[in-house]
Amino acid sequence: MSNPYRIPDRSPWFHVVNVSGGRSSAYMLKQVLDAHGGELPPRCEAVFANTGRERPETLDFVEALTEQWGVPVTWLEFDYRPDRQPGAGATKYRARVVTRETAALDGEPFDALLDSGAWLPSMTARICTAELKVGTIDRHLWQRHGLTRRQTRKLIGFRHDEPNRWRPTLYQACEVAYPMVEAGVTRADVAEFWRRQPFDLGIDSARGNCDCCYLKPRRNLLATIAAEPWRADWWIDVERRRGRTFRIGESFEALRDAALAPDGNGQIPPLNSRADDAGEPLPCFCTD
Repeated sequence: MSNPYRIPDRSPWFHVVNVSGGRSSAYMLKQVLDAHGGELPPRCEAVFANTGRERPETLDFVEALTEQWGVPVTWLEFDYRPDRQPGAGATKYRARVVTRETAALDGEPFDALLDSGAWLPSMTARICTAELKVGTIDRHLWQRHGLTRRQTRKLIGFRHDEPNRWRPTLYQACEVAYPMVEAGVTRADVAEFWRRQPFDLGIDSARGNCDCCYLKPRRNLLATIAAEPWRADWWIDVERRRGRTFRIGESFEALRDAALAPDGNGQIPPLNSRADDAGEPLPCFCTD
């Protein structure tokens, strides 16, 4: 069996290792490095797209990947330039390269997307994933390398034991690869790998990278907000300004009120890392 993390020497594609900031995609990055003697092969780049709502632990973790493994990771953010004049390559949506020191910390790329006229993301219209992550990476590849989507192949860190994430897009064979799916990697495999490493993400996987992502199970949002109530402020402010809610039937203000009003036992529901009827986030590009 060939190594799914090994990129063929004569591959026609430019390969992109998508680093979400979670443990699984970082595991995938390390396997790619190991398959090529400890470094990225030619015509390959590791990228991380920051929305400005990633937890600080996530940003520190991505920086640690470079410090610990010596692998360069390109940090990207969505950039909106309303003053650009018409003409070739004058799109108002751009990708901006940043660093840990200059990365947005309070949702600025997300705000820029909304200010551009985009609708508020929802569970059925995940424009944040489409534009702040996928679209931003595609724009970077065009701006820096002159490559279109059809000329690249993205390595995505979906595991074999989360088919709800990889099955819907399995047949995008010319644009996307799932080496961890091909290798049969599970959550337990990833957890065991990180137990052997000298560094780690430092947060429960149920927290997710995006602090109050509306795709999280309600119990996880309640636990997150109960522990750090201020994290709901940005989400509440956006909903008030837009006159809409991210989640169907419940605003973030209502979530905060519920999180700060303990139930009859005086306990907030705990974070749930198990895969049950309410324990896993909806499929997204941004999670572990």
